[in-house]
Amino acid sequence: MKPLIISFFSDIEDNTYYSDHGKRLIEECESLGLRYDIKEKESIGDYRLNCLSKPKYILDKLDEKQEDLLWLDVDSKLHKEPIGFDNIESDLAFTTANGNLSGMKASPIFFKNNDKSRVFIRTWIKATSNLLEQDIFKFDHEPLFQLIPMFLQSKSISMTFVGEEYCAWPGNTNDNTVVTMGLADAESKKEKLRNLGMSEDKIEWQSPGNKHEQSESNRSGV
Repeated sequence: MKPLIISFFSDIEDNTYYSDHGKRLIEECESLGLRYDIKEKESIGDYRLNCLSKPKYILDKLDEKQEDLLWLDVDSKLHKEPIGFDNIESDLAFTTANGNLSGMKASPIFFKNNDKSRVFIRTWIKATSNLLEQDIFKFDHEPLFQLIPMFLQSKSISMTFVGEEYCAWPGNTNDNTVVTMGLADAESKKEKLRNLGMSEDKIEWQSPGNKHEQSESNRSGV
């Protein structure tokens, strides 16, 4: 069975980057005949806080919908049907750019509508809450990437991994690409990356925004 695609958008810094991408992602889902629940969520205040609210949003949607879900960051671009996530029997499914844990990405993620995936999400929520309580400058994906090997080692939750065609870097798509990752260029994101000690060159590399949007649109034909 095809999972329901979910996402949210929360505009920040007086621009419409996220709502624009939300509309585009909805159009891509409709063009591909995919079911979706993609809605606006009121911004909490900045890029990092909105990111940290993601696991709670996913859990709420899982409880509301009571069916398997596929989370996509709203600025992801869908080139084809994400059939690699159809009929997944595992509790969770993640994307990896190199086939290893070192290449893990935070979108797309598949969640089975069961208790085990809820345990994982609740643990993720607790980890992100700890970041806020301790004022640690990290995002939702750092604790996520720590939890995946932990649960793999415990063998308490089953996981499936799909390949690089589901997490192409903006500007690096090919005919096999299913999903291109979205990488926002929000100033609040860049400031948090500076707080992490990242160099300006790497910050810009991590923040292409809409730089590659036109070339991706031409390649996908969507």
